Amino acid sequence: MSSCTRRVFLAAGPVGVLSVSALGSTRGLAARERKDTVGDAYPTTPAERAQAIVGASHARIDRVRELLAEDPGLAKASWDWGFGDWETAIGAASHTGQKPIIELLIAHGARPTLFTLATLDEIDAVRAVIEHVPGADALEGPHSISLYDHARAGKAARVLEYLESKGRSSERPIATERAKGDPYFGSYAWGPGEGERFKVDWFERQSAITIERPGGVSRMLMHRGGHEFSPAGARHVRLRFELEGDRAVRVLVPWAGTELVATRV
Repeated sequence: MSSCTRRVFLAAGPVGVLSVSALGSTRGLAARERKDTVGDAYPTTPAERAQAIVGASHARIDRVRELLAEDPGLAKASWDWGFGDWETAIGAASHTGQKPIIELLIAHGARPTLFTLATLDEIDAVRAVIEHVPGADALEGPHSISLYDHARAGKAARVLEYLESKGRSSERPIATERAKGDPYFGSYAWGPGEGERFKVDWFERQSAITIERPGGVSRMLMHRGGHEFSPAGARHVRLRFELEGDRAVRVLVPWAGTELVATRV
């Protein structure tokens, strides 16, 4: 240590030590003051932020940019819309044909999927996957949207032509006739709370029967035969209605290895 540096250090000794101590104390205080704003799950990303970017990635590029500026890791976020209908941010942009959002997400580390490649008309990559993975052309994306319809959303002419050569076409497994939903429309409760119920209704724009929990997201249902339905994007789930006469009196909904039995109210 030079004599100059040593003299300065010794002269400032008590003050210097006090300053460092005070600085550490201030930082500690700031951290304690911020503690209330940090959730118990930290450093796991809050679920509402994952939902926000997945929702925005369907169409709102400015909001996507804003969220990525705050946290680039959100480019890889996914969200379960209900019953296991998982969707990633890039999955949302893919089935809506939002190519600028797809590019923005990839630039921030998002992982392209077969559905993304179909939207972008990457015919060589799509063909390679389909030829090496049996049944890949029949896979469904979020909300049970087909690979063909992803290509259609992206106006991907080469992929559309290829899929048509394999007998694939646009598919809408949720579409049905309103009259077929008449026996099921209504509210069903599995407990006394206001939130312990489902409402079965109709979504005119998609010609689909829907099920929704209060405060949740409406999920479209696809008919699986008899009085059984699966939510879009969750073919592994089977909801069963039990009827008396021509009217459903209860619905049985799988949940955590068992079933919720909700009775018409």
